[in-house]
Amino acid sequence: MQQHNTITMKELNNAAPNYATIKAQFMQNVQESDTTMMTKDKNACNKQKPSLNNWHLLPIAYCLLLIACCLLPSISPAQVNAVEFGKNRVQYKKFKWKYYQTKNFNVYFNEGGQELAKFVAQSAEKELPQIETAAEYSLQRRANVILYNQYSDMQQSNIGLGQDWQNNTGVAKLVNNKMVVYFDADHSKLKLQIRTGIAKILTDNKLFGDDFTEIASNQALLDLPKWLTDGYSNYLAENWSTEKDDELKSEILSSNYKNFYQFAFEKPEIAGHAFWFYIDELYKKENTTYLLYLATVYKSMNKACIQVCKKKFKEVLSDFMEYQDEKYYKDLAKRKPYPKGSYIDGFDINKRLNYFRFNVNPNKRSRSYVVTQFKKGIVRVIYNDEDVNKTLLKFGSRTYQNEMNPNYPMMAWDNKGTRIAVAYVEEGRLKFFVYDIIIRVKSVKIDLTNTFDQIQDMKYSPDSKKLLVSAVKNGHTDIFELNLTTEKAQQLTNDVR
Repeated sequence: MQQHNTITMKELNNAAPNYATIKAQFMQNVQESDTTMMTKDKNACNKQKPSLNNWHLLPIAYCLLLIACCLLPSISPAQVNAVEFGKNRVQYKKFKWKYYQTKNFNVYFNEGGQELAKFVAQSAEKELPQIETAAEYSLQRRANVILYNQYSDMQQSNIGLGQDWQNNTGVAKLVNNKMVVYFDADHSKLKLQIRTGIAKILTDNKLFGDDFTEIASNQALLDLPKWLTDGYSNYLAENWSTEKDDELKSEILSSNYKNFYQFAFEKPEIAGHAFWFYIDELYKKENTTYLLYLATVYKSMNKACIQVCKKKFKEVLSDFMEYQDEKYYKDLAKRKPYPKGSYIDGFDINKRLNYFRFNVNPNKRSRSYVVTQFKKGIVRVIYNDEDVNKTLLKFGSRTYQNEMNPNYPMMAWDNKGTRIAVAYVEEGRLKFFVYDIIIRVKSVKIDLTNTFDQIQDMKYSPDSKKLLVSAVKNGHTDIFELNLTTEKAQQLTNDVR
């Protein structure tokens, strides 16, 4: 692999000019030119009759200006930080980008992500042939992978909010060959992101082409629902899993959906993925790709289903709901009743209010707990004791639930149930505190940004003076000991991927 020189964000912007600035400068130059000519001609009036030959440049200048005004908006600005009005994300730090280039991929990474970039480049090249075989389609040109060291870094990115990424030539050439991935301290999940990204690129290129002209024409003719195409990409990346099966089971048994269309509207990702696995189960694996191929040929999913399933598309979706409902109710009937525990609390959840990471006090005499609440984009860590809530932490802005950091806030009780350790990310910085429920104060507050890239898990020592932390540093996951008295971390292992 070939490593290229560091490119800072400033250099990227300088390499690709801002066309709005060029337009403003052009107008200013034309005005100055017009003023100069008019002044000269006015002075010349006292000496001789003005000549029309001196004014022939003015219509030309205005014609050029008109052409520039028409063409410039159609040119895609190459500045990374330029997005549509109102969609700009807050950036708390600057990224210095480098990239590795392999036969089929450009892997962009920033400071501290070199080892992760090597893993991504090697994994992408290894996974590509298998996904190409399953999709029956090959990658037409080198794909671009933008790698972030953690989810909080990706949250600061404007990629996907109206502008495309830049390549090394300073021209936005990415259409359907871009994927954005992040590391959440689990290499297997990172590899799944890579597989999903590759599958998405192949699917989009196969259906709609890989340039603007093909995409515009094919999308107009081929009207497939997004849950269907995204579900196919997810199916290619991972046929099925126990986690997906548990999720589908929960949704089907909830009885919240009257038909498949409502299910796909509320939960498009799992609905699309489950549909293609259903085709795999009932109509043979080889017919999944064949079904999508016929849909592109006939420009109709209905005709494709009649050919493969001998039923109309609407009937196939109806059969899907009946099949899943019957399967999961039979599975539920075979299971033994689980032992009942003591009731602590119940929560009403909806689209704007949800709860995560419920942690009960390990002291059996106490009924207190700590939980993460998501309400209208605001994240709170709530400590409840005897039905009285106390907010230990509050941060965030009005965002969607799917934009919430999947790893934080992270909480851990000590063995006696008297202290709560909380790790969270705010404004791009990894922060940590310990709340003492006896004296009701935050006894320890530490900024761990320069100590760890991210924390995967943490547990108290028996004496409650130290924390055993599984954390990522420079792309490597290791075990550390965090001394709460000295606020220093000591590395205990040295694992190399």
